[in-house]
Amino acid sequence: MKNTPALRALVAAVGLAGLLPIAMALDPAEKAAVCAGCHGSNGRSAVPDNPILAAQYADYLSKALQDYISGERDNGIMKTMAERLSIEDMQDITAYYAAQPPYQSNAQAAGDAARGAGMVVVCSGCHGPTGLSPNSAFPRLAGQHAAYLSKALKGYRSGARSASAMLSSMTEALSDQDIEDISAFYAAQSASDTTAQVKENAQ
Repeated sequence: MKNTPALRALVAAVGLAGLLPIAMALDPAEKAAVCAGCHGSNGRSAVPDNPILAAQYADYLSKALQDYISGERDNGIMKTMAERLSIEDMQDITAYYAAQPPYQSNAQAAGDAARGAGMVVVCSGCHGPTGLSPNSAFPRLAGQHAAYLSKALKGYRSGARSASAMLSSMTEALSDQDIEDISAFYAAQSASDTTAQVKENAQ
């Protein structure tokens, strides 16, 4: 999704209109409804540029929201939305998404998943061998939209998206094709998890 002036104005208007419902909402699903325009119902994004949030770790999502507010993640739209959330709202919304069933991207990937499989070994320490991270500080990548993953990796590589020194070092050597292939690999992996892990995400 391109961050155009017109889109920013529209999101700001929607955000202002949504502020009162969020403040009045008692149910986490009602609070999360304001996110559905970009991330889909129950976090099942139908827009490949926007990440799937269903079954994503609450810890990771909370950190991402805080980073938008601080400016560590540079996205005016998300900053505007996140700044209107209280700490309790963030906890409720991220827990809501973490508790949703995993959702698999069905969007067409630009890269070669088979080639990407040979390049992700260095990623497995944080994200697991198939993108089902065992650590809630790192995002689950399995089943995520390839287009979103590609955009994120290119952002890390260029410095447009804040990253750790390790991640910056890992991405700077990747070509555009490498990034597309890695993204295709993770998008092709099953987003499904064990029942125990899904329950753990919801806690």
